[in-house]
Amino acid sequence: MKKVDAREVECPMPVIMAKRVINEGEEEFSVLVAEQIAVDNLNKMADQMNYKTSVEEKSQNEFEVKFVKSKSESNKKESSENYIVVFDADKIGEGEENFSKKLIESFIVALTEQENYPDYVICYNKGVYLTTERENTVNDFKKLEEGGVKILSCGLCLDNYNLKDKLKVGSITNMYEIVGLMSTHKVVRP
Repeated sequence: MKKVDAREVECPMPVIMAKRVINEGEEEFSVLVAEQIAVDNLNKMADQMNYKTSVEEKSQNEFEVKFVKSKSESNKKESSENYIVVFDADKIGEGEENFSKKLIESFIVALTEQENYPDYVICYNKGVYLTTERENTVNDFKKLEEGGVKILSCGLCLDNYNLKDKLKVGSITNMYEIVGLMSTHKVVRP
């Protein structure tokens, strides 16, 4: 049985690592994690992917989550709905600055692991830093772009922050196009 060691990685990586194993076709495997919250997140994902789980607490900071493909009808929710993701900041929320920036990177990594990619990723205001200055997010956006996602950054915003010459992924757009896209698609905001 394949065993994935996710004890040293932060959320959402244990879930992403398990999902990659599922995508490889494994019907039985286990994931080692160091926190109860990781166990809970793996259990939720397993249910969505039609897997049964059992958990063994090996020590206070080590859990083994065993996955077995369910033989019953799939619980997996397929979504064919078109949607866009809009970033108007280079962080999530108003918490501690570095943590808030780390959260947005986690959100974008998780976005790259979805089966149903958005049609567009739109960045405006300080969100344009994600397509210019932040290497981690630029690389993840390039992965999305390779998957057919159109990455758009507001030209006025790039000008305002003196970033127009630093655009590393996607193309430049304007508020007219952004409003049009937001009025015709489901909008997801982190």
